[in-house]
Amino acid sequence: MVQRSITLYGAHWHKQSKDIEIFIVGDGTPESTREVVAQLIKEDKRMRFFDHPKGPRHGESYRHAALGQAQGEIVCYLSDDDLWLPNHIETMQKLLRNADFAHALPLRVNADGSLGGWSVDLAIPEFREFHLVPGHNTIPLSCGVHTMAMYRRLPYGWRSAPPTVWTDLYMWQQFFSQSDCRLASGTLPTVLHFLSPQRTEWTFEQRMAELEHWTKKLHDSQWHAGFVLDVLDCTVRERARLAMHNISLRQWLHQPQSATERLTNEIIAIQSTSTWRLRNRLLRLPLSRTLRWVARALAGPSIR
Repeated sequence: MVQRSITLYGAHWHKQSKDIEIFIVGDGTPESTREVVAQLIKEDKRMRFFDHPKGPRHGESYRHAALGQAQGEIVCYLSDDDLWLPNHIETMQKLLRNADFAHALPLRVNADGSLGGWSVDLAIPEFREFHLVPGHNTIPLSCGVHTMAMYRRLPYGWRSAPPTVWTDLYMWQQFFSQSDCRLASGTLPTVLHFLSPQRTEWTFEQRMAELEHWTKKLHDSQWHAGFVLDVLDCTVRERARLAMHNISLRQWLHQPQSATERLTNEIIAIQSTSTWRLRNRLLRLPLSRTLRWVARALAGPSIR
């Protein structure tokens, strides 16, 4: 019988297999949440609550400590503001039969109720490299899963991320940096990710109402068939947008004067100018932040 270790962060849970551990990791948990968790533990003995004071960032070190006590073979994550579909764990278990790290289809629910997502296939090497660059992430925490065996081989595990790096990306990068880590991408929608930046002005009551609205849908078997079609529609339209972007990019690159030639000619023109004209020309270039930084450096402290 396969054991699975599941880490949840305050999300509602439904009774399933006895082979599942449910870890609820608190990071500065308010008393009202403690009362809810205490009731959940009475109803479901598979749950364990790790109560901690508020730590750095999102309490990543607490997650590492909790996983040190995990007895299961795989780990799935669930943020307190996301939802899983009923088949999520089963689907992820199948993916991890031939992988060390995997993820569900990165699907988001926009603030207006429409669906969106991110295109990623970790079977393509470039996607592994893409996620190793700070600021690039297409895999929300609630979509990511991994084996405990691979986690134990990592150099650090969960730890506080630098202020400019997303905490989930900082963790995923450890997996992607290991050459022996087998990666897999899921294509089934088993997670609903509610993008927080779109809801910064929402009240707690609004967030709860949204989660309750979608939770009711998840319990409606007739809703699921239509939901899959909605996701397919979203995916097809997203691919169409990407295809159009690629067409536009090819047309731009195949103009009589290529991008490289235009850049080369611009640099030649710059080299023939004086310092103050050099600065002005650089500042007008829409090519990169690096060139703008060079312009300000040449201009001295008068430029802010």
